[in-house]
Amino acid sequence: MRTSTDPRTAHLVRECLRQYDACRHTAAALYIWQKHARLWRAVFLIAPIILGGFAGSQILGQSAGEAGKIGAAFCSVLAGFFPAIFKALNLDMHVTSIGRSATEFTNLRDRFRQAANVKSLEPFETFQAEFESLMDRMDATRAAAPPSPEWCFRKARDKITKGDYDAHVDKQAAA
Repeated sequence: MRTSTDPRTAHLVRECLRQYDACRHTAAALYIWQKHARLWRAVFLIAPIILGGFAGSQILGQSAGEAGKIGAAFCSVLAGFFPAIFKALNLDMHVTSIGRSATEFTNLRDRFRQAANVKSLEPFETFQAEFESLMDRMDATRAAAPPSPEWCFRKARDKITKGDYDAHVDKQAAA
């Protein structure tokens, strides 16, 4: 395998690997967050249906007496709040934008790895142009990405450290 003796190439390879690592952690955190956001979206969509069913049921209204009527009224009020809370938190949009950003960081992760391992073997100017193009994409992705909660980054770091996101081919090469 041909390697470059240009020290600029070595520095740029290191920077590609640094960006690869940043993208890997960010994408993993976003996927973890997206999974939880989907769950909350489901809760906010299903809960009003269930609460509305309880509020309109004959069991609470008639057979449970005054407490049942209060319970039915409370379920009715809660059922009305859930859609407003869902809309106020913009949960539907968050799931979409989190997924879009996670996908873009995953794509960038792979492209930075490819740049470090393959493009770095080309003339420095070609390699540098590829890196600059990827950094432009990275800047645009960062600007559009919703910030992940800190707990998602910690969970992503733990999963990455355990090897959950390692490629099979990389595990074979290490063995």
